[in-house]
Amino acid sequence: MSPLSIDYRVAFPDPGAHLYQITLTVTDLPAGRHRLRLPVWTPGSYRIGDFSRNVFDVRLTFNRTEWPLMQSSKNQWDFETPLQGSLVVDYQVYAYELGVRTSHLDLTHAYWNGAQLFFLVDDLKAVPHIIDIAVPPSWRVSTGLDPVPGHPHRYRAADYDVLIDSPVEVGTQRELAFDVDGIPHTVAIWGSGNEDPKRLVADLQKIVHGERELFGELPYLRYVFIFHLTDRRLGGLEHLNSTTCGMERFSFRPGSKSYRRVLGLIAHEVFHLWNVKRIHPEALGPFDYDREVYTRLLWAMEGLTEYYAGLLLLRAGLYQFDEYLERLATAIQTYEQQPGRFVQSLSQASLEAWTKFYHPGPETPNLQISYYLKGELVGLCLDLEIRRRSEGKASLDDVLRRLYDRYGRKRVGFPEAAYQEMVEEVSQSSFDDFFRRYVDSVDPLPLDDLLSWAGLTVQRQWKPTGSESEPVDRSPTVPRAWLGVKLRWAHRAYVEVETSYRNGPAASRLAPGDRIVALNGFWVEKPEDVERRIEEDHVPGDVVTLHWFRRGRLETQATTLGQAPPNDVKVAVSDPMSDDQALRLRQWLTYTG
Repeated sequence: MSPLSIDYRVAFPDPGAHLYQITLTVTDLPAGRHRLRLPVWTPGSYRIGDFSRNVFDVRLTFNRTEWPLMQSSKNQWDFETPLQGSLVVDYQVYAYELGVRTSHLDLTHAYWNGAQLFFLVDDLKAVPHIIDIAVPPSWRVSTGLDPVPGHPHRYRAADYDVLIDSPVEVGTQRELAFDVDGIPHTVAIWGSGNEDPKRLVADLQKIVHGERELFGELPYLRYVFIFHLTDRRLGGLEHLNSTTCGMERFSFRPGSKSYRRVLGLIAHEVFHLWNVKRIHPEALGPFDYDREVYTRLLWAMEGLTEYYAGLLLLRAGLYQFDEYLERLATAIQTYEQQPGRFVQSLSQASLEAWTKFYHPGPETPNLQISYYLKGELVGLCLDLEIRRRSEGKASLDDVLRRLYDRYGRKRVGFPEAAYQEMVEEVSQSSFDDFFRRYVDSVDPLPLDDLLSWAGLTVQRQWKPTGSESEPVDRSPTVPRAWLGVKLRWAHRAYVEVETSYRNGPAASRLAPGDRIVALNGFWVEKPEDVERRIEEDHVPGDVVTLHWFRRGRLETQATTLGQAPPNDVKVAVSDPMSDDQALRLRQWLTYTG
């Protein structure tokens, strides 16, 4: 009996129609009841995508005879065969959503994530899967999948999980190349902008080399960067030996904040090669593609990755010291301006990512905290606390290296309790109180104390919000008056409340959707009118009269202004700095092996 094989042919004869034509062939399928399923999510993106909504015209042939097929749920089709034979399934997939988590097809390229294109046959995940791509003339293929020797545009995945975890770019993309440790890396760029290919390659080499220094090896035989340059930032998504990053096309000017964001995004996705793709809790692999997979450790997978993205860029020389401090200050300021940090714990934010994080609303800042944002700062605190308790002999670096050695290299997930246990093993002390307060509860993070130990100080002030042409003359140490709302200029026609902060003075009065028309009896045209008048003419404790429409009814109420949270946070070197602090700072920010 011939071994069972699963093959897909991907064609797009009319790319302008945005339709993939997929043919699935299974040889020597045993007799019995069978099912075809399409994943409802893609790894690395913790939200339900319901990709089957884009699948059309599914037709089945068994032993060259049309065969009945019944859709039994949103992502499953069932059929039965009376004997062993060959199965062919033809179907179409509509793809016109450009993003790192989606699939896209037009006259310029074909890009896909496998979860949106490829049916899983029964539970045959461990069977090798082959893809043949009908590539138009003058187009090329960029993917982390293994090419089949002697067969142009044919690729092999060792199993279904690898197939789903290997995005494919087909088109006229430009390709750059470099090596690290003799391992080839390809950079496939779709779109164009102000990128400097030579500089980009040099910076990518520094990122890969710097992150390899932490773990001691590169966990792949080759790697592919897929970069989409468009008119907006699209984020990134990690894969087993590749990544896709969507970047604003004019964000590559050396020394600019936008280029630092580009480098931070790339460093984040590369770090995922270890932290997530190899080091991960048991829930994150092998995957169940039919439903959500829950873990309380997304903060450690994403937040700590974000922490190391910045730290390793500094260690690699791609961030200057003051640029790194600015990055820390921005994270601290953003975190401290979120009332939701006192409502949702970090572990709860991780668990509820599927239902809350990817479905933000007006109340999100009041009720939630990002596991990326707080996770980054908890990673900072965890690293410094381990260093403090061990008197500089251990760090978070050691925690990740040990997790990689014990679990990642073996390609197995770790029990959730193992994370804290590994921290305690490395530091040789109990971290029960740390995890209880800062991970499982909502206590304020000990940022000032730990950064001071490392020779840094956090400065919080109030920056005037007036324009450069009309600055507000007020000392940055004097607190600003605050209404406690986030406003937007809706349809360029009226001032609308986007969020009413629960810790603000207008929380019980103004609600999302309210249209503010006047302040103290005088008309306001734009959000800046409200903000500037309050800042220039008032101090905390003043009473103002607001006029707004809610569902067509005019409301008028007096409100006592509060004190605005600091909007200008800086992290600076302690002055004076002791020799011990200088040593700790140097050990933390430089790689020590």
